[in-house]
Amino acid sequence: MPNGLSPRLTDPARLATLRDATSPRTYPVSAYDALTRVAATALDVPVVLVSLVDDKGQFFQGMTGLLGEIATCRSTPLSHAFCRHVVESGAVLRIVDSRVHLLVSDNPVIEALGVVGYLGFPLTTSTGHCLGALCAIAHTPRDWTPADETTLRDLSRVVINDLELRAELTYRERADNGRDLSLYAEGLPARAEDLLEQLHEGAAAIDRQWRLTYVNDVGARALQLDRGTAIGQLIWEAIPSLPESPFERVLREVAAGRQPLELEAFVATAGRWFDVRAVPARHGLSVYFNDTTERRNTIEALQVREAQLRQAQKLEAIGSLAGGIAHDFNNLLTVIRANTELLLDDMSGDDERVVDLQEIQSAATRAAALTQQLLAFGRKQQVQRRPVDAAATMLSLTPMLRRLIPSSVEMESRCPPNLPKVLMDAGQLEQVVVNLAVNARDAMPNGGHLRLHVSARELYVPTRDGGVEVSAGRWVTLTVQDTGEGIPPNALARIFEPFFTTKDVGKGTGLGLATVFRIVDDAGGVIAVESRAGQGTRFCIYLPALAPDLEFPEERRDTRPTPRFVQRVER
Repeated sequence: MPNGLSPRLTDPARLATLRDATSPRTYPVSAYDALTRVAATALDVPVVLVSLVDDKGQFFQGMTGLLGEIATCRSTPLSHAFCRHVVESGAVLRIVDSRVHLLVSDNPVIEALGVVGYLGFPLTTSTGHCLGALCAIAHTPRDWTPADETTLRDLSRVVINDLELRAELTYRERADNGRDLSLYAEGLPARAEDLLEQLHEGAAAIDRQWRLTYVNDVGARALQLDRGTAIGQLIWEAIPSLPESPFERVLREVAAGRQPLELEAFVATAGRWFDVRAVPARHGLSVYFNDTTERRNTIEALQVREAQLRQAQKLEAIGSLAGGIAHDFNNLLTVIRANTELLLDDMSGDDERVVDLQEIQSAATRAAALTQQLLAFGRKQQVQRRPVDAAATMLSLTPMLRRLIPSSVEMESRCPPNLPKVLMDAGQLEQVVVNLAVNARDAMPNGGHLRLHVSARELYVPTRDGGVEVSAGRWVTLTVQDTGEGIPPNALARIFEPFFTTKDVGKGTGLGLATVFRIVDDAGGVIAVESRAGQGTRFCIYLPALAPDLEFPEERRDTRPTPRFVQRVER
């Protein structure tokens, strides 16, 4: 046993399988890097590695999060390898804190790379050879959960299936070596067919005349092909969306250059994203592809939720400060307004001081309105949630909005009757509408069109709208859309931040949209925003719809007149 290594590490059959699985003649390994990025996001760790271990060291087929020399070399000696212990035991290795773990406490990478928390899942082939580990690394102690292990286990299956396929391709090339093998399906040896059918990704073979000679069941489902009809056809006939697509270019480049290539691109006809790897082979081309749409959506949703969490934390901190200041300031304004009214009552109409006092009174009133926004933003305002008819609320605001909106702006409101109600404070709902309408007015100084629409919408699956994800369910939507100047792209991500405004000095406090965000968030809703410079802005607010049996009985006996379906306002 050289260098005191365990029999598992030096097993010749294991090392032969490992060499075949990492042969340079097979296609690139960049897909492993993508897989580690997905794993790092899912587990919320800085480093994930696809680490393969031989009798001399460990090397990384896929990695994310490593920096410096080790990232360039993509390898370490066995003395630095946590993953060797996974190979030697053939089992999952969980380390909460490596600095106090008997197995690895003296490993140099603890200090050099900050490897503290470690979770390694064995990459074991169907023949029982452990080739390495898919491992997650944390820089602080980490108490790994069953969900963490499940994530690594599922992803490790993808890796080991791929490694076995690579080993099979290398074995076939070596075994062929000038001899004519008995081919299966005009291009694949019978031994490979069973393996390809077990893959979680699509696999296909294309001969040198561009005929589809094989596609596995996963691939046929992804491409919506009837295997009995498609096999034997020209690839361009079997897959009509392929010509003039990015994937056609890749296939032709691989066929011409005899070098493997990989591409991820969107297939418009299917509305899906695919990761495609094309490999030159003796029969023509081997193609492996995977639907990455859900993975991309998951990553995007995680990024959105992370951004929303940061925004909520920022609003919480500023809201507490603003609300406290506003409460005290409001008390002072009450004294100013009350004394001003007493002085006005004692003065005759021709007193020259009346005008000055009226100016003081007007300024105090405007300041009080501002403190109400601060109180709403800081959640210091008294809130009375009850079932509210959003359409009727919008309709009742129309006369006031007419006075706020200049005659150069055409206003259209669509408020259908009998919509589900929403649970929120009626005054806050009015505040949301007025804030959005005033912003739309300010965006159209030269006139334009303002649309105020209320509708009911039922989503059976989660939907993306304006960069945010709206979960499945019953919603009441409130849309405010203008044809104004639009919001600059660099400002769009900040519009809900407190005190951020794109208006000129003195024309905006930066609290309007922050208050809207807080009110909608408290009501369990979401806000979708779309804007293009010079083409206007659309705010769509999704509020959870109440089921009829949750509405208060007195709310069902609504005596207000039924709102008209469409009301167009022109002045």
